[in-house]
Amino acid sequence: MKTHRLPVKVVVFNNSSLAMVRLEMMVAGDPPFETDHDMVDYAAIAAGAGFFTRRVTEPADLREAVGQVLAHDGPALLDVVTTADALEVPSHLTLEEARGFALSMGKIVLKGGVGEAWKLARTNLRNL
Repeated sequence: MKTHRLPVKVVVFNNSSLAMVRLEMMVAGDPPFETDHDMVDYAAIAAGAGFFTRRVTEPADLREAVGQVLAHDGPALLDVVTTADALEVPSHLTLEEARGFALSMGKIVLKGGVGEAWKLARTNLRNL
């Protein structure tokens, strides 16, 4: 892409987690296990490959960074640091999936993770 100056734009929602795997585990009724990983600076990696990059850690900086990435005449990567606690809610939710998620949250609380459950709820209630 760099050599041919292809105008490819890449957006990474960087939550330091295998979030979809995490959510699949919770919907199946299991607490998440080993889905989180160390923070990776994807912008630094892409810059090393010659991409134009921007890394956003503050929501107030997002609009400007998006504009810069889209305006760049060549390959660019936008690394948006987000929280691993943000849940993706499917357009169609089955009763079995809701039951599994509730079971997973119950297991988390019973294992002493009240604070973790509260943080997850608080993070996602603001998005409703």
